[in-house]
Parts: sequence; structure tokens; C-alpha cells
Amino acid sequence: MSEFKYACPVCGQHIKCDSSQAGTRMECPTCFQNITVPQAPSSEDQKFIITGTKVGERPVSTVREDRSVEAEKNFSTALVITAVILVCIAVAAVYVFRGKILKSTVTAAPTNQLASGLETNSTQPAAIQLSPAQLAPRHGAIGLGTWNTEAEYSNVVVTKGTDTLYRSDFQPGAPGWRASNGRWIATNNVFIQTAQVMDVRAFTGDTAWSDYTVSLKARKLGGREGFRVLFNVQDDQNWTLWNLGGWDNTTNAIEACANGVRAAFVHTNQPRIMTGPWYDIRIEIQGVNMRCYLNDQLIHDATYPSPEPR
Repeated sequence: MSEFKYACPVCGQHIKCDSSQAGTRMECPTCFQNITVPQAPSSEDQKFIITGTKVGERPVSTVREDRSVEAEKNFSTALVITAVILVCIAVAAVYVFRGKILKSTVTAAPTNQLASGLETNSTQPAAIQLSPAQLAPRHGAIGLGTWNTEAEYSNVVVTKGTDTLYRSDFQPGAPGWRASNGRWIATNNVFIQTAQVMDVRAFTGDTAWSDYTVSLKARKLGGREGFRVLFNVQDDQNWTLWNLGGWDNTTNAIEACANGVRAAFVHTNQPRIMTGPWYDIRIEIQGVNMRCYLNDQLIHDATYPSPEPR
């Protein structure tokens, strides 16, 4: 007696038996089909697998290579994978198409020329239309600064109506002030910045301040530009400033910074800041409006652009 294997005609399960069982009935251990055991194969090549027949059916020649069985299984698997891939592609196409439709329905804000601005917003979807000036805070603390310039400041006063919110005395160490750059010295009621480096700033006050007037005196000691007075300061990344004598002392501008992105949105070419004389500076903030005076001369009467797309 010799052992051999045959395949279930229903589920393909390989079943082991011996030649003495040929023609008898067996039950498939996998699908429980009653099978007539085939005659033992004449070849001892293990690559050949014969197939049994269902009880009551006529035996047929079912000898085939195991490679063929595996090929059929692989082909079936490939069909399933292909179907899954096609379904995924169809779903992705629906989402992309839907996204294009949604994007096309966003109303683009109109081109917005900011008042005397250094930048112009192009027509874009409202989600990315807003400029730093539109996103800048409308209330906050104050600050002083320079850019490649040495300067000194005194008589810094912040008022709201008849209330005085802050008045400087600039005692040694400048209590209440926080410098982010430069070399600041407080002495004799004067706050002096002596480093000719870029983007020097020092802050004081309350981020809840709103609708106030800040006034001060400033004097240029040397360097390439003029003065920088900050207002509506929330932190290092969100503020507005009046830049006097910026861009190598060629431009006076109002700049805004929102989440670290800054841009000038109002500017004029006059006047230049001279070295030596004291200047009187005043900024009146009321809601979204800013009025900036130099020696009591109105230089800018500006408004923050609306933060809402039109």
C-alpha cells in the first residue's frame, strides 16, 4: 500500500490516504463534503495532485499540477486586490472632485489696495486673503525700538481719556520694561539704546489697553534710520508700530505684525529724521483708527483694513 494525496472537489483541501481506500467514501475535514476517493496516481511526482469526486458524481480526469492550483488561487487573490484598488481610486476621485467643487464655491475677496500701502493683496480665496494689517491686534501694550540706529526716549506717557495708564521715569534697570534686543540703558529719566543692530525692541504696559494715546520725546544719536514706536502689542509676534525714518531714512510707515508675519500698510516719504534734535511723537488710537503726529504735524491718519472678507 502506498500513501497519496488528493484534493477535495469542493474546497480544494488536500486529503491524505492510501491506495487501499480507493473507491471508498470519505468526508472532507474542511467542508464536510462526502467524497469518493480516487484511484492512486500512477506517478509518484508530488507536484501532481488528483481530485476526488462528490459521492454520486461520475469521476473525471482531474489530475493537474499543483502549480496550476496555486496559479488559480493567485489569480483569484489578484482579482480581489484589483477590485479593492479600483474602489479606493473611485473613492479618492469622489473626494478630489468634491473638493474642487467646494473650492470653486468660496467667494474670493476683491482686490484690496491698502491705504497708501506698500503691498497690494491680489484676488485670492478669503481664507488666505487677510494681510498682517487685517489680522493685527486692535489693543495691547506699547514699545520702543530702533533699526541700525542709536536713539534715546523720554517722557513716555499713555493716557485714555482723563486717565493716565502709564508715565515713564526710567529709573536704573528700567523696571517694567522688557527688551528683546539691543543695548538699553535707563538713566536720568531717559531710555537710551546704543546698539546699531536691526529690529531692536523694548515693551511695557498691559495687553488689555485699548483706545489710548501714547506720547513721547525721541532723539536720534546716530545710525541710518530713525525711531520705532510700537502700540497694540500682544507679544513679540503680534503688534503695530510707527516707523519714522525707515528704509535708510527715506520712509515713514505704519507696520503691522500678525503671528510673526509683518508688512507696512501706510507710508509717506516725508519728513526725514535728523540726528541731534528732540522730536515730539504722538499716536492716537481709537478703535481701528490711528492718527500719528510728529512735532504736532499729522503724518498719518490711517485705519486697519477690515478683518472680515467682503
